[in-house]
Amino acid sequence: MSDDRAPRTRLLDAMRRPASNREIGIVLGIPIALSLASAILWHLRSPGAVIFSNPNVVLSLAIQVAIAGCMLPYLYRRHWKPLEIAGVPDVRDVARGLGLWLGVIGFFYMTMIALYLAAPGLIWSLRSHPPFSGSLAAPVIVAAAILDPVFEEFLLLGYAVPALGNRFGIKTAAVTSVVVRVAAHAYQGRLAFIAILPVALILTFYFVRTGRLWPVIVAHIVQDALALTIAFGAT
Repeated sequence: MSDDRAPRTRLLDAMRRPASNREIGIVLGIPIALSLASAILWHLRSPGAVIFSNPNVVLSLAIQVAIAGCMLPYLYRRHWKPLEIAGVPDVRDVARGLGLWLGVIGFFYMTMIALYLAAPGLIWSLRSHPPFSGSLAAPVIVAAAILDPVFEEFLLLGYAVPALGNRFGIKTAAVTSVVVRVAAHAYQGRLAFIAILPVALILTFYFVRTGRLWPVIVAHIVQDALALTIAFGAT
């Protein structure tokens, strides 16, 4: 069934649904706890660069699918439905997403230039000691570039902003969503603040201002597809 409400109206309507502390703790707490635990265990067992391999990435995606499979029925019973937040995808969302991605890239490079001027040693350290290594097969890159953005944006924006916004207001919800996104990428170390924080700010700001989730997902897919191909694609 189509939803003719304006995207911003859908978001404001979604914020009227009360979410209990228990619900928020389950839906946001479990994925973030798993992410932080995996990051801690990885660095304890294998200090240094995080190795991306096909089995590791496939396992991570399988965990996301399992979490979504458990959470969706739970949230449906509590009157949270994905398409009531995002609406039906529109072909124009692709163009919006590409424009948003260009904005993300522009803001990211502005941030990098500012950091290079303020702390050039930090940038050179990351370039000489990259936090990642490994290679991925093309099907794994495609799967990761699609599944991870869909999971992450529905969780951190489509769920977190309305649920937290109902309790604490939309500004606090937006800030919390950004913090949670950065925390979920703690395995990247300092790069989580340098690379993920600017992206989180732009994507969250866009969603809060417009209520449009599909362009955010498109922008995230494009960014992940390019980043994974450049960093881990076959040479």
